[in-house]
Amino acid sequence: MSRSVFNRNRTRSAIAEKIINKMEDDENPDMEINFGGYMHGGKGFALQVSNMDKISEYTTTAWKNIIHAQGLTSRIITDMLEGTVKIQCEPIQKRQSNKKYFYSLVYLSVCIFLIYKLWTRHHQP
Repeated sequence: MSRSVFNRNRTRSAIAEKIINKMEDDENPDMEINFGGYMHGGKGFALQVSNMDKISEYTTTAWKNIIHAQGLTSRIITDMLEGTVKIQCEPIQKRQSNKKYFYSLVYLSVCIFLIYKLWTRHHQP
């Protein structure tokens, strides 16, 4: 599921600035990297790279490593007919723990067991 960039706030965060300053490509010395804006809900941002003549797997891997070093995941969308690349950077989503459900299940089991014990005591002759 992709998120769109609609937030008009164009002020770059410190993380976006670091990423933009580290991104480079020897094959495309005239490329421009622009800040695209923030995602809905403020979770992540987009970058727009223009003036791309060619892009290699090495370049995209290097960009992903730079973004991952800042604690973000990236999705790179290339459009070589236009010579542009869109990079969507979002925070790494941590896997939610199932422990809270486990504790709820234990609590529910104990309650049902105690109710059953009280019911059997009450119905004994």
